[in-house]
Amino acid sequence: MKINNYIKSISGILLLTLFLVGCEKEINDESYISEDFVAFSFDQNVDVPIGETIVVEVDVYASSAKDMDRTIGLYIDASSTAPSSVFTVPSSVTIAAGAVKATVDVTITGGQLGSGGKSIVIGMQDEAGIDIATSVDDDGNIVTKKHTINAKDACYETSVSLEIVFDNYPEETAWQLYAGSSLYAQGGVTGGSITGYPGESSFSTTFCLGSGDYTFVIYDVYSDGICCSYGNGSYSLTADDGTVLASGGSFGANEVTEFTL
Repeated sequence: MKINNYIKSISGILLLTLFLVGCEKEINDESYISEDFVAFSFDQNVDVPIGETIVVEVDVYASSAKDMDRTIGLYIDASSTAPSSVFTVPSSVTIAAGAVKATVDVTITGGQLGSGGKSIVIGMQDEAGIDIATSVDDDGNIVTKKHTINAKDACYETSVSLEIVFDNYPEETAWQLYAGSSLYAQGGVTGGSITGYPGESSFSTTFCLGSGDYTFVIYDVYSDGICCSYGNGSYSLTADDGTVLASGGSFGANEVTEFTL
């Protein structure tokens, strides 16, 4: 796992300024000056290499140190657009006794974020005795300030996208991608058996591939493909320049396509 550090250092003077001197729209309940004020650091923009997992360090600051640990619950806000399967966020963060800073490790895996990026929005749960930063939205509502990580896929070779639209039996479909003779990636396979994508209507992912020879294989358990007897399924494997490397839908037990980048 790669560990990338995305920390913005904040001096003590700047930190106090951020917490204790607000603009007209920055408030915290009745008073934004608190003896136990807790807030996230700045929002973050990160590039995530496709097929790799990084750790993004999110800083949480308090306005003063205490003689006891302070634990604040965390949650994923519904406004997040990143698929929940590509990131993890701890359920809480603890600012240790005597400290004014803690760090939350957020893991993010590249491949389903796209070049335009997706967001991970993290909020703090209300905790007794802890004042959490708030602000006023465009409608005049007081809302708890959250932390946003804007993450996008990064590829420094050839970005290749796989798109599959399933027929009426998604649990019958699986695929494999080989780099030369070595298995590079696969989906719909568990323990060597095809388990497909039960309950799903489509699937998409992105690979970052270097120069070389590749083989893409798509499978159907009942040897009737994904089109067109039981739904109009299809698949396509497309390079970032628009070149279609493999596509189809009407096949038997499997379809094999070789291509070179």
